[in-house]
Amino acid sequence: MSKQHPIPETMKALRLVKFNENYQLRHDVPVPQPGPGELLIRVAAASFCHTDYQVYQGAYGTQLPFTGSHEPAGTIVSLGPEVPGDWQVGDRVGALNFRKPCNDCSGCRWRINTYGSLDARYCENKTMNGILRSDGGFAEYMVASHYALVHLPDSLSFEQAAPLMCAGATVWNAIKQTGLAKGQTIALVGIGGLGVLGVQFAKAMGYRVAAVDNRDVGLKLATEVPDHLRPDLTVSSNSSDAVQQISNFTNGVGLNAAVVCTDDVTASDWALHRLQPRGTCVVLGLPEKGFTFDAFNLVFREIIVKGSLHCGVDEVKKMVGAVAEHGIVSHLTLLPLEEGEDIPEKAAAHAFTGRLVVTIT
Repeated sequence: MSKQHPIPETMKALRLVKFNENYQLRHDVPVPQPGPGELLIRVAAASFCHTDYQVYQGAYGTQLPFTGSHEPAGTIVSLGPEVPGDWQVGDRVGALNFRKPCNDCSGCRWRINTYGSLDARYCENKTMNGILRSDGGFAEYMVASHYALVHLPDSLSFEQAAPLMCAGATVWNAIKQTGLAKGQTIALVGIGGLGVLGVQFAKAMGYRVAAVDNRDVGLKLATEVPDHLRPDLTVSSNSSDAVQQISNFTNGVGLNAAVVCTDDVTASDWALHRLQPRGTCVVLGLPEKGFTFDAFNLVFREIIVKGSLHCGVDEVKKMVGAVAEHGIVSHLTLLPLEEGEDIPEKAAAHAFTGRLVVTIT
């Protein structure tokens, strides 16, 4: 490892030691060393999302002990060998979680055959920072691959950047997957960490936007954004006139598209019924028992349903640029690393407002 910055041998980290038990704050975790093509990042902020809770539950079979969070932002402090010259010590960066495609599985072969390049998102054997095979951002230092990093503008704080690395990239890609033209209509259904970013992204892209939720707190979040990024319509799906509101919004035709940012199965089917014929719905939730859609609605109106995982690094760069240009913001709850041991327990109790971001000093 190139000693371009004084780096300690050990560090503080929130470690998952046993599934379904809260993190343990450790002070003796070895600082990782970057290998070929890798960089060492001094983490400034890292956020917690539902996938982190699934890791805590053991859904990914993660080998323990393990450091979670796949949404980190910080500063490069050391370069491993074979790192391209466009990365330097001191660069402010956000790290994406998909790394190390195997170049052998069906997903990698498809990617090579179709695009002539690898993309770890589709690899069946991929490494995922903070999820599987590589420790994440709830620590003072972490390792990332150079091809899974994005530069952060000085105007974007680490705390705001952290949720963009997965939540932002996921909903940005979902909106792109709809293929809409400016002026067309889209609903963001479920206004939490992803939905509030999705509303702002869609407005910045020039769409007419409806924000839909069955909770007052969600609808409130949708409006607590910069004025020029507020939705054109907010709808409580519990309201008796919710369907009529969507109909009026679309001149009786139905929505061009919807992005569902919740694993509520009924919300996804409700969204499909609000689309115009051949409308597109992108579903982002991962309901435990799968999705259930009205077959007659799906078939007779030729509704398109898509999944969406995350966007590639080039699109993440565009997203970060849009965030800086338009002043897009996440609603955050900030918590220092030293107070983070019971994050999973509090997350399960919905004790946090907006996106939880752990700060590391």
